[in-house]
Amino acid sequence: MAFKQVAFVLVLLSVSRSKATNISKDDDIDLEEQLKLLNKPPIKTFLTEEGDIIDCIDIDKQPAIDHPLLKNHKIQRKPKLPLSNFSKTSSATKYIQFRSRKPCPIGTVPIQRIKKEDLIRTRSLPKMPSVNMVEIEDAPPSGQHRVFLSHDHTYLIKYGASGYISVYNISTALDQFSSHNIWIETGPPDHISMIVAGWRVDPLLNADGLTRLFTYWTGDGFRDGCYNTFCQGFVQDIATGNWWLRVHDPPINVGYWPKELFVNLRNGSLHAAWGGVAKEGTNGYCPPMGNGHMPDVYTDKAAYFRKVQWMNANGESFHPYKNLPKVVDTPSCYNLLNLKLMRDPWGYLFTFGGPGGYCRA
Repeated sequence: MAFKQVAFVLVLLSVSRSKATNISKDDDIDLEEQLKLLNKPPIKTFLTEEGDIIDCIDIDKQPAIDHPLLKNHKIQRKPKLPLSNFSKTSSATKYIQFRSRKPCPIGTVPIQRIKKEDLIRTRSLPKMPSVNMVEIEDAPPSGQHRVFLSHDHTYLIKYGASGYISVYNISTALDQFSSHNIWIETGPPDHISMIVAGWRVDPLLNADGLTRLFTYWTGDGFRDGCYNTFCQGFVQDIATGNWWLRVHDPPINVGYWPKELFVNLRNGSLHAAWGGVAKEGTNGYCPPMGNGHMPDVYTDKAAYFRKVQWMNANGESFHPYKNLPKVVDTPSCYNLLNLKLMRDPWGYLFTFGGPGGYCRA
């Protein structure tokens, strides 16, 4: 099974192409209006090898800034806090090639074009589960099963979270997904503000079986937000308080979520978490998570997060100095082994995942 790893950080700074199902006339009108808001006139367009249409959009006209909360938002060109200690790693490490193979013109940003069938298909997507105040005995939301380490020391305000994630090419059924990701979230359950980002195999979200970068956000208890760029809000990479997404090593500034979007993430976060989520199919069977093997002390046998770190208000990153508690809601299908602080280049390390199988209680 093919394997690579990717450096990943969230920072707070100063489809087989499925056919559309039958829809009503009113729904069709609403979908057309959404497409007009999300697909701006491009300066340039190109097609990727995976079949995605990428539009190069004027940076000041990208759909994110049409969000009503961003009327007076000034686009930030790069993170403000120093992040020099994030990108130190071994030169022998293999990485996912993330940079666009066809660059957009200066002053524009690459945005995947959204089609009507994409909007119809993603209506069925469940919202990402929260890691805040999760109890083991809680029923997994929408058939989603979680395994993660949580940094819930509320006296330490988190202004970022990072880690190096191993990424595998796994297979899922059409009604399943499997992801490994980082959470940043704060607030009571009914008004949770949350950002999730990582790597995910999800035929419903992506219309294919590829392992792809994904993001999810909600600013106010799932009353708003979405995956990827299926709604306004995420500002693509070319003020203090914006949550940046940085990927790869050396890091690439993908873009950011402006602080105005969040009720409870404007002054740091109380909670951060690292781990995986897998959604069972309608038959109760779950896909593999990680590389399909249960956690192991050997990183060549199981998926892992290494150099798990959190960031303070000065942009300084720290490994957890206390053992992070783990949450595993379906140990017969997935688990997590906390190997804690190790020698470089591993840092704070854990392995996780599992084969899946029949996971319904």
